[in-house]
Amino acid sequence: MGIFAQKDAMPPVFKRLQDWISQRRGADSSIGIIPPPSGGGFGIPSFGVAVNNHNALNITALYAGIRIRSENIASFPKAVKVKTENGWEDAPEHPAYKLINQRPNPYTNKFDFWNCINTWLDGWGNAYALIEWRGGIPVALHQIHPSFVKVVVNNGHKWYDVRVTTQGLQWLSGLYKDEEMLHFMLLTLDGVKGENPIVRNAMALGKSLATEKFASEFYVKGGQVKGVMETDNHLGDDEYQAFINHFGKAGQNFDTPLLEYGIKYKQLSIDPVAAQLIQSEVFSVQDIARILNLPPHLLSELSHATYSNIEEQNIQFVQLSLRPTVKRLEDELENKLLLGDEIDRYSIKFNLDGLLRGNTKDRAAFYHNAILDGYMSRNEVRQLEGMSSTDGLDIMLYPQNESMVSTDNEANELLLAQRLGVGGTQALVSILQDENLTDEQKKGILKLLFSFTDEELAELFPKGSKGKKDD
Repeated sequence: MGIFAQKDAMPPVFKRLQDWISQRRGADSSIGIIPPPSGGGFGIPSFGVAVNNHNALNITALYAGIRIRSENIASFPKAVKVKTENGWEDAPEHPAYKLINQRPNPYTNKFDFWNCINTWLDGWGNAYALIEWRGGIPVALHQIHPSFVKVVVNNGHKWYDVRVTTQGLQWLSGLYKDEEMLHFMLLTLDGVKGENPIVRNAMALGKSLATEKFASEFYVKGGQVKGVMETDNHLGDDEYQAFINHFGKAGQNFDTPLLEYGIKYKQLSIDPVAAQLIQSEVFSVQDIARILNLPPHLLSELSHATYSNIEEQNIQFVQLSLRPTVKRLEDELENKLLLGDEIDRYSIKFNLDGLLRGNTKDRAAFYHNAILDGYMSRNEVRQLEGMSSTDGLDIMLYPQNESMVSTDNEANELLLAQRLGVGGTQALVSILQDENLTDEQKKGILKLLFSFTDEELAELFPKGSKGKKDD
């Protein structure tokens, strides 16, 4: 099998499978190499420019779009969660926690690992990471370039033939079973391998490359033919060369040239509709935004952007572009890194809440309502905002005009003490313990001093309690 196989000897079935894959590789020497589109075989116009995964990244919009998606996903907090009586909690003791959230392997940090994985996913449609197992525990994840991997399904089983040529990483080569390889896919037509988005969109990307090539040549040549010389006379070679020399010297010295031999200068202007370089580049950016499922304003295409719709587009970017990709990552990680009954108790999650948060004003309003409605504590809000917890802020609050429905007297007393403060609590105790006051008098004082409601007073003076009777 692979380098992390438990047995040294390769079973005959693996040997036959590897021989079969080698034959397939020999028949298809283009594995991992993106064929350029052509106007013939595939019916895709090339616009005179061959398109592959490497020169496609020369398109600034594509490069920027892949970088935006990859770096955002790489920056998300990641964790292994375990289901407890209190809900889902972090499980840092699980072996997979370190791999996805700290260091996947000795030569790559976590950000660069996930940035690399998502770059391959967006650029090649497939991303691979070899799982290193030791004693039944995953101890490392090794990223492998898609061009080094051949995916094969044989007799209902999925195999990965890896041939790494990168200096220092050839030891990753081998034949691996499905459970030994993390395989992330974008759009797939067979459930086995993802479609290469560069190949699928070669026509649009070829147009973008051709547009940039034409624009470069256009500007190198001065942008346009500025004018022509006309004459009704016939010029011999000597007269023509003399005129060119005089005209050129005048231009170099910024002098006004003298037109001889009846020659007239006619200025030309390029047809703006025919050129349309700027508009063509805008269309190219919009095409790439569609390919990567990005809002165009993230690629600095602001022709239809307004202040009011950009925030909503940013939220849609997270929900409609990043979230599906994150779900693919989560599912594959759970399927390969969680074993046996762990799938029922553990879960691997990427936290997208940071990007879904609105602006400061919207977040403040949300937190305010969450605290007063009693479903978030102030410490929970502090943690979401990246601040540490503070003593005394774990108690749930509720509006003063609403009573706390609870059988936990201790919790109610803590809430009341926090509401009244030290001085108010001491005054309350003194009033309740004053034997010279009737219950009705105490209620009147508490209403006056602390604005207690009838429901709150009923909790302080339950029926049947002993106190001084009214005269």
